Amino acid sequence: MQTFLPYADFTASAQALDDKRLGKQRVECIQVVRGLTVAGYGWRNHPAVTMWRGCLEALGRYSLACCEVWVARGFADTCAATIRADLAGSGVEAVRTQDELAAAGALPSWLGDEAFHRSHRSSLLSKLPAHYGALFDDVEPGLPYVWPPGREDGGAVIPPGGPTSGAPPR
Repeated sequence: MQTFLPYADFTASAQALDDKRLGKQRVECIQVVRGLTVAGYGWRNHPAVTMWRGCLEALGRYSLACCEVWVARGFADTCAATIRADLAGSGVEAVRTQDELAAAGALPSWLGDEAFHRSHRSSLLSKLPAHYGALFDDVEPGLPYVWPPGREDGGAVIPPGGPTSGAPPR
């Protein structure tokens, strides 16, 4: 599982993804949202989940950017509604733009870390050189992932008396 961020800009990252990875990214975003919001969810301790701790709304913005790019490419999307519902169930009723999140200090501290983004470009290049070779000519394939920590405050958003099963919050 991974949220691919070859760039610090969420939309630019989604636009860079090939169709196969972009389609899967929408589903993986749902899993990461649930890892942060559903007690006992199976992926809860995966580094792709923990790096987003404390930044649920920012994850929502990235997730919705992936869905928006997917639709712009002509595909039907059912994930955005699920993501919005899961976020709303955890108290995130509206998702601000990336610029608004930046102004509010609500983006992950690792966003913009070149080593982090470089590791994602390298991984994508390894997965599909024909697509990513021209996009990511600044990296070699095969670099290890950089897994940043989430915010120190934890940030898991589980409402009091909230879900304790693998079901999404409603």
